[in-house]
Amino acid sequence: MYLISTMEGVIILKRITILFLCCSILLLVLLGCVKVVKEQHTNDLPTQVAIAKPEEQTIAIEKKTEASNEESSEEQIVKQSEGQTDAPIETPLEEGLSLTTTFHETIEDFILEEIQMTAPEEIKEDSSKLYYLALGDSLTKGVGDEERKSGYTKRLEEKLEQWTDISDVVLDNRGKRGRRSDQLLTLLKKGHYDYELKNAELITITIGGNDIMKVVKKDLFELKREYFDEELVDFEKRYNQILKKIRSENPNVPILVIGLYNPFSVITDEITEFESIITDWNNTIEATSNKYENACFVDIQDLFDENANLVYHTDFFHPNGYGYTIMTERIVSMMKACHMEDPETGLIFTE
Repeated sequence: MYLISTMEGVIILKRITILFLCCSILLLVLLGCVKVVKEQHTNDLPTQVAIAKPEEQTIAIEKKTEASNEESSEEQIVKQSEGQTDAPIETPLEEGLSLTTTFHETIEDFILEEIQMTAPEEIKEDSSKLYYLALGDSLTKGVGDEERKSGYTKRLEEKLEQWTDISDVVLDNRGKRGRRSDQLLTLLKKGHYDYELKNAELITITIGGNDIMKVVKKDLFELKREYFDEELVDFEKRYNQILKKIRSENPNVPILVIGLYNPFSVITDEITEFESIITDWNNTIEATSNKYENACFVDIQDLFDENANLVYHTDFFHPNGYGYTIMTERIVSMMKACHMEDPETGLIFTE
């Protein structure tokens, strides 16, 4: 009886904590909205209207985004270790991230990280279940998915449950909007995901798109191929360290390494140099993944090489529901082709 009452007390305490957090964040959002309205009113005064140069507009957008977006605990770890003050870079289209979206993601992340009902090691012990850890950026997060299935991750979870002997796939989605490879590597080095990595039975990674956008944003008015090539050298080292860290924590877990696509192909059907840049980066990701056993590269570049299929979200950068669906189909086909194997149960997909 004492144990039951204690457990009930813990549950009540957690509910009170969540309620308090929700109210606090809601208050912050309201205060932020008031601040934005005041700033907008001030900026609209005739005496302060001025036409800024493109460079000045970019700087102004960056400062406004940094002031309005709340930082998650993970981003704070990254910035403290690197001495950075800039917000994570996604794309110019993501600069106007709304307070409502920030509020929603903050609550979602809190519930995911703090109120996890089943521990990963318990899932791993149950042969009918599979603990699936998803790492990466906005593609892993599922940004643009109007069907609200967390992009390809939830769809892959459903495929695994439908087409295999696994009755329950427990998805742990740790994707973060705007995340770069250096930020993910910093979190891994600090042991942020050690517990999850040790117990993971399947891992997927999408990373690199924001590394490219960092170059685009930095030299927006004078882009040169050499800038991307220089960044690729450092990216390759970071990617190798990411996979090496995963393997050090879990030597046998199947790893799906998902490639990049050209987000600008929706604007023009012409084959540009940017397409070859994406190809070089994908070749580097594939070559790096080939160094590790039970790691499989998934090429998605051709899925988004034209806008005829209308696979993009309304922001013209991220996939929509259909885009994520065809991504998932490609992932499943590559899992079969690579003969991805769970060391405990054998092949995940059988022909």
